[in-house]
Parts: sequence; C-alpha cells; structure tokens
Amino acid sequence: MPYNRGMDTEVTRFRRAYWQALRELDAIRLRQWERHRVTLPQLRVVYQVRRTPGITVAELAPLLGVTVSTVSGLVGKLVDRGIVERTTTADDRRQAPLRLTEAGATLIGELSQPARTFVARLAEALGDDLGGVTAALERLAAAAQEAAREDAGREVAPATGRARDTGRTTTP
Repeated sequence: MPYNRGMDTEVTRFRRAYWQALRELDAIRLRQWERHRVTLPQLRVVYQVRRTPGITVAELAPLLGVTVSTVSGLVGKLVDRGIVERTTTADDRRQAPLRLTEAGATLIGELSQPARTFVARLAEALGDDLGGVTAALERLAAAAQEAAREDAGREVAPATGRARDTGRTTTP
C-alpha cells in the first residue's frame, strides 16, 4: 500500500511542492559550502560568533547543543583556516573570546551572495504573484515555528518510540 494512499490531494501537492522548493533552494547553499570547504557544524559556529562577537567556547556549546570539547575542535579548525580568532581579556586570560576575522566576514558574504542573487531572480520571476507567495511563506513559517514549539514540549520514549508530553515549552 502506498504511503500516501488516502491522503488529501492538496496535502500531497503541498508536500511535493514543499520538498521540491527545499531541494532547489538548498542546492545553492550546499554548493557554496562545498566550494568553501565548510561543514554545517562549522557554519553554525561562524554564524553564532558573528551574532555574538566575544562569545566563548563554553558559551557556544549549549547554544549549539554539543559539548565544549566538540566546539573547541570546531573552533580550532576555523582558527587554523583564519576564519575565527581567539582573543584574550585583561581581567581573565583563561577566557578566549571569539571573533570573526576579516576572512571570516568575507566568507559569510561569499556564502550568502549566490543565494541572494537566486532569491532575487525568483522574486522577479514571480512578478505580480510575489505578494501572495510572500504572505503564504510567512504563514508557513509561523505554522512551522508553532509546530516546532509543540514538538519541543514532547519527548520520544526510547522503548516505545511514542511521543510523550514533557510539559516543557520554548520561547520564540
């Protein structure tokens, strides 16, 4: 029996369009990452350091959901490539606040420019439909955010594989 048997045809159309759009849009990003030889975990570090200059490895770890040791390894590779630099503070030399280097800022620009160009071409191709498509995407983003919040309050029980409510909630 097909997995989508009995599914609403609009839901099937939505699912197909959603995944096709994601595949097309992700291809641009993935090619850029490969071209610049950066991994997703490294990018997560780079973007967090850009958002929070001076953040330390210990502060980064919980934000990324990984261990301090893992972040330290990622940062070490980025430092070796000249993308991130460790600095020191006068009051506590044990701390090593992180900052993007000029090469790191350039990398972010180079990674984002092809996607921006691609999205601009899409917007132009949509013409008069752009406003409606944008409104639909905003509704989709809000629905996805709400579903993610609800899922964050559930935990999968290892033995049964069933979700159970943990009572946890997340804030936007």
